[in-house]
Amino acid sequence: SSGLADKALAAHELSRLILRVATYNIHDCIGRDGVYSPKRVADVILEMQVDVVALQEITLDHPGELVNRLEKTTGMLAVDGTLFDRGVGRYGNVLLSRYGVLEQRLHDLSCSGSEPRGVIDTVLLIDGHPLRVLATHLGLTSPERIDQIRRLAGLISDDLRPTVLLGDFNVWFIMRPFAELRNLGFMYTGIRTFPTWPFPVLALDRIFVRAPVVIKSCSRHHSPNSSIASDHFPVVADMEITK
Repeated sequence: SSGLADKALAAHELSRLILRVATYNIHDCIGRDGVYSPKRVADVILEMQVDVVALQEITLDHPGELVNRLEKTTGMLAVDGTLFDRGVGRYGNVLLSRYGVLEQRLHDLSCSGSEPRGVIDTVLLIDGHPLRVLATHLGLTSPERIDQIRRLAGLISDDLRPTVLLGDFNVWFIMRPFAELRNLGFMYTGIRTFPTWPFPVLALDRIFVRAPVVIKSCSRHHSPNSSIASDHFPVVADMEITK
């Protein structure tokens, strides 16, 4: 009977995939002490032991090629989602993944008169199975965010593949902007991440999933490094994907 139990357990393990993901606004690698330190940011990523992490507020203007440095330090593959040049270097989002990237696109979510915004749209190959992962950083005003979430929903509304959406959504208190994503079946985290000092009060950084992806556990990654490396804490989630 123990042999049957072992086979049943093995079959169950084969029917699901376990994945750890995170989202992290790195504040241009400038910590609370005003020091520019990509190493601290990389150390936080390594501490979390994630398979996929979305990074926001990354600027490619400092000595050394930051994306390559992050790839080398973390051992992950980078998808560059920097969207525009602020005069000092390209700025935007980056996705780091331990898995291969089957597809990658960059969609412009910018609204007229506001800072440009975009979303990285990828399909990752997870143990032979596709997972769509999107990473974004929404605008500062409510009308922007409502429009941007509507456009995000349009991108993924007719896709039946397992999907994860990561980013800094800049939604402070009222959750009404998320209604379109909820209507598509998405569940999301609500952990306070901003600011890192004196303590986090706002859940700006979120992870969205819908079945067959399920969040099993999620937390704010709080460590000596993450307390000073940025003004946001990362959110990390362990998820299960039923094949």
